[in-house]
Amino acid sequence: MTALARRMRPGACSPVLKHSSSLARPAVLLQRSRCIQVPSAALSGVGHTGHVSFQQGPARASFTTSAAGDAAAGAAPEPAPAPKKASKPRLPGLDSLRFFLIAYIGVGHFVAFATRDAFLLKLFSQVNVWVGPFFVLSGYVAAYTATEIGKFEASPRIKPASAYTVARVAGYYPLYIFVQILFGAMFAFADNAYNGPIATAAHGIISCTLTQAWFPAHAEIWNAPTWFLSALTFAMVVLPHVLPAIAAMRKKGLTMLLGGLTMVSLISKLAYSYDLNCWGILEGMCSAKSHPNMLFWNVTRFNPFYCMLEVLMGAAACRLVMLDGVDDEGKPKQDIPAAGSALLPALGLVGITVARAAGYLTLNDPLTRCLLFVPLFIAMIMNIHRQTLTGAKGLTAVLGHPLLCYLGTISFPIFILHGPIGQVFYKKIVATKLWGSVMPLSFFPAYCGIVLVAAALVQKVFVENKKVQEISGNITKSITNAVA
Repeated sequence: MTALARRMRPGACSPVLKHSSSLARPAVLLQRSRCIQVPSAALSGVGHTGHVSFQQGPARASFTTSAAGDAAAGAAPEPAPAPKKASKPRLPGLDSLRFFLIAYIGVGHFVAFATRDAFLLKLFSQVNVWVGPFFVLSGYVAAYTATEIGKFEASPRIKPASAYTVARVAGYYPLYIFVQILFGAMFAFADNAYNGPIATAAHGIISCTLTQAWFPAHAEIWNAPTWFLSALTFAMVVLPHVLPAIAAMRKKGLTMLLGGLTMVSLISKLAYSYDLNCWGILEGMCSAKSHPNMLFWNVTRFNPFYCMLEVLMGAAACRLVMLDGVDDEGKPKQDIPAAGSALLPALGLVGITVARAAGYLTLNDPLTRCLLFVPLFIAMIMNIHRQTLTGAKGLTAVLGHPLLCYLGTISFPIFILHGPIGQVFYKKIVATKLWGSVMPLSFFPAYCGIVLVAAALVQKVFVENKKVQEISGNITKSITNAVA
């Protein structure tokens, strides 16, 4: 025993490191959280609705020593734990936007049963314009969750590609198939009445496998609005293969990519407009008989390849914001772009819709979507993103309100349910069987209320149900293991 040790008082203690940390394990959910909260360890599919949440509590360390601390000063301290990777900032405004998009689209699908006013019908019949931002937003969120901030690399979570795709589809398929089963008898009854049993069985297979968007004449079979999920599923197959390349691009490359994707998208719209000489029609007001070529129009609006282009636009736009803080060498820079106004492009979107309804802007749906609507929407969400990082204000702050975040949470159930519930009250063959006739115009507010309540109920009882999540997780794991 050394002389120094002999001078220690009995009972003296050496330094003790008390370290505690709070760490919640990843929890696989079937829906987006109320506000998009996407840390670096989180992967979510927009639009989606799959979400993996990683919540980290701050580590707390305290040190206690006795009066003999000097005696133990030479002892090697316990190594500090490696710092956890910083969480990505929350972007609640983006989730709230989903509600406004689906609210417009849901009303537009059944506005003919709400009013006879020509202006209002035109105002809410531009659904094929408003659906473009849905694809852009899905790509934006996918890039935000699956690439790294300030780095030219994608997250390891996109590999293997098959596992990424399965996880993303598993985010929305359980609720989708649940509603297919819930309303399956109604879908089959109406389909069989018009097309017979063989076509009905074929349509059921196409619908349940989410391949309907590839069939331009049958993209809206059964639950019509869900052709969107069919097209989105193709994008989810493509994304893990292209996100690494997009993540590696510098800002100049991303800007060129945005322009290139827009040009490719525009070519198909120009072909449709030129070949049919329909530059200024309002497609939402055209019946199948009055439209110059309904099949050509369906290819233009439903084809998953064209929709994928808008998903990639969203991914490129997100990367532009994620690289604001670094130069082309990946080094931090001081001249970070200022956050522009989110309100001005939002007003532009509304103004375009009103101008077309009033007849001041005579431009068809696909050209309006490609040339005006999608670019303005991209500018808006990029500004919302930047404003969130520098301090939410104005429209960005409003979109972060808890009520709007909650409405954003139930927007996917609203999307899935509004079509089937609408058929119950407004599809002639079904409504006549149930109620004797379709519901009158005065019933429309009640229909909207029923959809909202049903969406909230399904969110609580099905989407957030732990047993459903467990079953879905097990099935997803089995499929991932099988295809990996």
